[in-house]
Amino acid sequence: MAELFLMPQATPTMTVAVIARWIAAEGAELAPQGILAQVETDKATMEIEVFDKCVLLRRLVGEGEEVPVGAPIAILGKKAGEDVEALVAEAAKMRAAAAAPKVEAPAAEAPKAEAPKVEAPKVEAPKVEAPKVEPPPPAKPAVQPGVVPTLTWMGGAIDRSIMEPLGVYAAPQPRIVASPLARAMAEDKGIKLGSVRGTGPGGRIVAADIEAAAARPAGPVVPADTTVRATQMRKTIARRLTEVHQQVPVFFLTATLDASAFVAVRQRAEKRGIKVSYNDLLLKAVASALRDVPECNAAWQGDTILRRGAVDIGVAVALPEGLITPVIRNADTKSVRDIAAEVRALAARAKEGKLAPEEYTGGSFSVSNLGMFEIDQFTAILNPPEAAILAVGSVQQVPVVVNGAVSVGWRMKVTMTCDHRVIDGALGARFLQALRDHVEAFGLGVL
Repeated sequence: MAELFLMPQATPTMTVAVIARWIAAEGAELAPQGILAQVETDKATMEIEVFDKCVLLRRLVGEGEEVPVGAPIAILGKKAGEDVEALVAEAAKMRAAAAAPKVEAPAAEAPKAEAPKVEAPKVEAPKVEAPKVEPPPPAKPAVQPGVVPTLTWMGGAIDRSIMEPLGVYAAPQPRIVASPLARAMAEDKGIKLGSVRGTGPGGRIVAADIEAAAARPAGPVVPADTTVRATQMRKTIARRLTEVHQQVPVFFLTATLDASAFVAVRQRAEKRGIKVSYNDLLLKAVASALRDVPECNAAWQGDTILRRGAVDIGVAVALPEGLITPVIRNADTKSVRDIAAEVRALAARAKEGKLAPEEYTGGSFSVSNLGMFEIDQFTAILNPPEAAILAVGSVQQVPVVVNGAVSVGWRMKVTMTCDHRVIDGALGARFLQALRDHVEAFGLGVL
């Protein structure tokens, strides 16, 4: 018997999805766990599977259409040729009901007793006409021929463009000298004579000047505005981060860390053929600092604070359509090489849109690093429900003062965004101090 197939909730935060591509054609037989379609969710492009052996009798939505969770997208049956018209009508009713605006009936109000209106008698005052006074004839402005007087208002000179309405006339514009042929050519080609430089006697504009002006390019071509459809990921980012900005009280703490040990460890690792980045080293240091200060490995839950047992760090990965944060589970128990390999694998799957929900949800702390783009310092928006995120700038060689003497050293700026409901200033500062200790004491043993 045929039945409606409803849009499943592929991720915990998914409310709508877009049919990116139909995999199965109408009339196709599908085995259990057969792929019906690909959908674009708020986090990735995912495949929708059927549970049992069936036949795709009818597609109810087209590719590129946005569908809410629980809405019908297809009709499945046991065999081809089943009558589906009743289900098509039912699906249309479901869509119409979902799209209809909800109108709440206004609350009934008790009738108000009105006092009887009593109108006061109208008394008209006698009309008295004011005597007519003829205005004196306007005085002629004392303006000498060819002289424009200087007018001032509020201590500044009035622009000449407003002199004429005041009865004061600006000096005449210089006369443009052009040959009759040049004037006719300029009018025919739509060229303003004032924009042409004359090369004839006394600056006279001649026909050759008009031809030269017409041959010049009109100017740069300005591309037209375009409207780009926002992806489900971009819509979710916009909604969630707007909520964070409006609802979460945040503050920022910035610290400058001595990154000399980072540089030394990475150079030694490269000599040994070990590929690690500054971000991999920092993730290990952040994980160790969170183990030292577990109060920052937490989340706000209405009227309670959830302190995470595991140190699961989200790593911000930039995608063409937005941003996603794959999670390194139990980062404090892993070596830098393990973290580096896991970050590369997760980032590759993220860019292919193949991350599973459990790979990008449930983090306890996030790190966003723009150092590879030569960004010195920035602030990041919280990734809810986490209570903190660390924004990381580039590792730079800068002048530093050590023991009263100026020298050159490696420095890195980090800015911590904190949810003040969970982390106050002293607690955030304690975390950054722990992070400083781990960064500046790095050695090859962590690899």
